[in-house]
Amino acid sequence: MPNSPNKYLNHTRDEIKEFLTEFKKLVRNKKFVIPQNAKRKDNKEFLQKYHLNEKKQMKMLLDIGVFDFCYSVDNDKNPKERLYIFFKEYELDNWGILEKISVYIKIVIKEEDYTVIVSFHKPKKLIKKLFI
Repeated sequence: MPNSPNKYLNHTRDEIKEFLTEFKKLVRNKKFVIPQNAKRKDNKEFLQKYHLNEKKQMKMLLDIGVFDFCYSVDNDKNPKERLYIFFKEYELDNWGILEKISVYIKIVIKEEDYTVIVSFHKPKKLIKKLFI
């Protein structure tokens, strides 16, 4: 069984604010991707269910704040990278019915060139926000 990645809870608000500043700059410049391949089926189903086109995705991503941060983990696919986990509630349109939906968001910035939103879907388990 592979080792679990290290989980980090020792971030300051200023560190997360700095991370979000860089992240949002990339999102505004449309240098982001939400993978929807076979390994990221949850992302694809979530985006389709709530009709989240690029404009709506950008709005949601730009709305993430410091108080939505939960923790970070080492990226087991690239030891030089860290994945940042956020948990945010949105009001989304499900075929004309507005629903309050909690969204699990896992982000990695790739050498400041672009960002990958590895996970963007309903959470599979309850997670706590760091700054409450």
